[in-house]
Amino acid sequence: MVKNANTRADGRLWIGLSGASLVLIVFMMAFLLYLLISNSVLALWPGNLELVELRDGRSFLGQPLERNLDPDGRPRVRYKVANRELNGGADFRWVGEAEISERTLPADAVLVTRLENGDFFGFPRDSAEPIPARLAEFKKEWNAVIEPLRVELGRLGDRWQEIHLSGLKADYEARRATDPKTRTAWLAKRETLRKEEEETKAESEASLADLNRARNKFTDAQIAFAVADGRDIVLPLSAVDSVIWPNRLNIAGKTGIFFRNIWNLLSQYPREANTEGGVFPALYGTILLVLVMSISAFPLGVAAGVYLREYAKDNLLSRAARVAVNNLAGVPSIVYGIFGLGFFVYGLGGGIDRLFFPERVEAGITTFGAGGIIWSSLTLGLLTLPVVVVATEETLSTIPSEIRQGSLALGATRFQTLWRVILPMATPGIMTGFILAMARAAGEVAPLMLTGAVKSAHALALDGTWPYLHLQRKFMHLGFHIYDMGFQSPNVEAVKPQVYLTATVLLILIFVLNLTAIALRKKMRDKYAMRNF
Repeated sequence: MVKNANTRADGRLWIGLSGASLVLIVFMMAFLLYLLISNSVLALWPGNLELVELRDGRSFLGQPLERNLDPDGRPRVRYKVANRELNGGADFRWVGEAEISERTLPADAVLVTRLENGDFFGFPRDSAEPIPARLAEFKKEWNAVIEPLRVELGRLGDRWQEIHLSGLKADYEARRATDPKTRTAWLAKRETLRKEEEETKAESEASLADLNRARNKFTDAQIAFAVADGRDIVLPLSAVDSVIWPNRLNIAGKTGIFFRNIWNLLSQYPREANTEGGVFPALYGTILLVLVMSISAFPLGVAAGVYLREYAKDNLLSRAARVAVNNLAGVPSIVYGIFGLGFFVYGLGGGIDRLFFPERVEAGITTFGAGGIIWSSLTLGLLTLPVVVVATEETLSTIPSEIRQGSLALGATRFQTLWRVILPMATPGIMTGFILAMARAAGEVAPLMLTGAVKSAHALALDGTWPYLHLQRKFMHLGFHIYDMGFQSPNVEAVKPQVYLTATVLLILIFVLNLTAIALRKKMRDKYAMRNF
C-alpha cells in the first residue's frame, strides 16, 4: 500500500498515461497518413494490366487492386476493368480465384487515359502504328487551331456580358432622368450599346461556327483498338489524353509516369462530374481563400487582443467580452455559415447591389448579393477570430511588466512601448495562434457551402482580366470538392481514388502553409530574442 501511495504521489502513473496518450495520437496520425498516401500512390502509379482467362472461356484485361475473402470464405480479387461503354458503366469487377484459369502480362496491352468515359484497356489493332507520336502531333495541331478559337469565344462572351450590363445601366438611368437632355444622352448611349451588343453577339456566333467547323475537321482522327474478348472499338484522338504500355515499363519509366500524373492532378481542371481530372481550381481557390481570410481576420484579431490586454479596464464589459470570445470558439461552424449567409451575402452583398448596381437588381442579376470568395473569407475570418484574440491576449500577458515599466521610464509613450517593444516580443506567440487559425480555416467546409463554394467554377477569382481580383465570384475548395465527390457522385467506387488524392493534396497544403508560418515565427523569435533580456 505504501508503494502504491508513493507511486501516485510522485505522478508516475499520470506520466505513464500521458505518454500512452501521446503514443496513441502519433499512431492514429501515422495510420491516417498511411491510409491517404498508400491509396494516393496506388491511384497515380501505372499498375500492370493482367490478361485474365476464366474457366468458362471468357477473358478480360484488368488491374488487380485488392485481394480478400468473399462472404463464404473463398479468396477473390478486385480488378479495375475500365471500358465503361462495354461493361454497362462498371469500372470494377470481383473475380474468385477459383474462376481464374490463367493470368498473363501481355506486352502490347495499353492503358488509355480518356477525357471522358473513364480509362480504356485494350490492344492496338495496328501494332506498327506510332500512337504516341501521332497523339503528340494531334495535340499540337489541336492546341494551335482549337485553343485560340476557344480563347476568342471566351473573350467575346466576356465582352458581350460587359456591354449587356452597361446597357442595363443606361436603360435604368434613362428611366430615372428628369432632365430631357440627360435622358436623351442616356438613350443615345443605350442605342450605341445595343448596336455593339448585336455586333458582339454576331461575332460570337461566327466564332462558335468556326470552332465547330474546326472540331469537325478533327473527328476523322481515330485509333482502332481491340479488347480482350475480341471486340473492336474506335476512339477519337480528341477524347484521348495519354496512351501507355504499363507492362513494358520498368521502375524508372513508371516513376516518370507517376510524377507526370502528379503534375496533371495539380494543373488540370476536373472532368467527368469531378470524378476524374485534376484539382487545380479547387487548390487555387483554397489558397486564395486562406490568404484573403488571413488579411481580413488576423489584424482584427490582434487588435482586439491588444485592446483587451493593454487598454481595456478590468470591468464587467471587458470580462463579458472575454467570455463571449471564448464561447465563440465553441460555436459550430455551420452556425457561422448561416450567419455569413444572412449578414454578409444577403445583408452587405445585397446592400452593395442595391446601392451600386440597382439596374442589375431590377433585372434579377446578383453581383455581390450571392455567394462569393469575399463572403466565405470573412465568414472564416469570424470563425477563426477567437483563436487569434485569445492567443494574442495570452501571449501579451506572459511579457514581464518590468519591460513595460523600463520602456516608460526611458521616456517612451505607452503606444511606442507597445509598438516597438511589446508587440515584437509577442509576435512568435501571436503567430502560433495564427497558425492554428489558418489550419482550421483551410479545412472547413460547412460555412463555405452556404457562402460561395460550388461544385464547378472554371472562372477563377484571380485572373488576367480587369480588375484581376474578382472577389464576388464563386470558387472551388478542396474540402468541398472531397465532400462533393464522396457523397454526391453517382459512381462512388470509381471516385474513391480521386477522394484519397484530393484529401492528400489538402493535407499537404495545410502542412506547407503551417510550415511556412512556423518558419516565419522562428525567424521572428530569433530576431527579437535579445529583447527578452
